[in-house]
Amino acid sequence: MQSTDDYRLSHLERGRSYDATLAETPFDAYMAAWERQHLARIVGRLFPAGVGRYLDFACGTGRVTSVVAPLARESVGVDISPSMLEAARGKLPATTFHQCDLTRTALELGQFDLITAFRFFGNAQDDLRENVLRALVARLAPGGRLVINSHRNPRALYSLLNRLTGGDGGGMDLHLSKLRALLRRHGLKIDELLPIGAWMYRARLLGTIDPDHTTAVAREQRFGHPLLASIAPDVIVVASLA
Repeated sequence: MQSTDDYRLSHLERGRSYDATLAETPFDAYMAAWERQHLARIVGRLFPAGVGRYLDFACGTGRVTSVVAPLARESVGVDISPSMLEAARGKLPATTFHQCDLTRTALELGQFDLITAFRFFGNAQDDLRENVLRALVARLAPGGRLVINSHRNPRALYSLLNRLTGGDGGGMDLHLSKLRALLRRHGLKIDELLPIGAWMYRARLLGTIDPDHTTAVAREQRFGHPLLASIAPDVIVVASLA
C-alpha cells in the first residue's frame, strides 16, 4: 500500500505543466539554471572523453537528462510518471526511457558510469530515500559517480529566518548532515559539494532574482565554497563508492 504522503504519487499527471511551472517560479527557475551550469561543468571535468553509460533517475520531463545525454554514449531515463516520460521522449528521441519504479521492480539495466537524481531526495520520504539509494548503488559501476541535488535544506538561511518569524519551514528535513549520513549508510562518500544560493537570506530575494544577472553571478562565485553548503538552499553533491 502507498500512503497518501508517498512522494511516488506526486508527479504522475504533471508532465504537461511541470516545465512551465518551474520556469514561472523565480526561485525554482534560478536553482534550475545554476544546476544546469554546474552539472555541465562537472560532467565535462569528470568525463573529459565523454560518459560511457548514463542513467537519470526520476528523470521527469528530461530537464537534467538533456544536459548530460549529449555528453554520453548511451543515456537512459527512468521515471514512474507516464505524463513526464511523454514530455521527455519528445525532447530526447535518442535516449531510452523506462516507466518503472526501481525500488519495486528488478528492471535489468546493467551498470552506469554516471547516475543523476535531481529534485528527488529533498522531496522524498525517508524510507523512499533509502530504497532508491539501494537501487542506484546496485547500478553504479566501479569508479562511477552519483550526482544528486538537495534543494529543500531546512538549515538554509532564508528557511531559518522564516521559522524565526513564525513560518513552518515547509516540511523540509534533509539538511546536509542528514544527507551525509544517508549516503554513508549506502557505502557512498561525498567527493564534491557545490552550493547554490548560499547568499540568499531574505525570502523576497527568492521571488525576484535573475540567474543571469551580474550580481547573481558574482555572488554565486563568491559564496560557492563547499563550506557554505550547509546553509545553502540548494546543493549539488558528487558522490562515489567509498
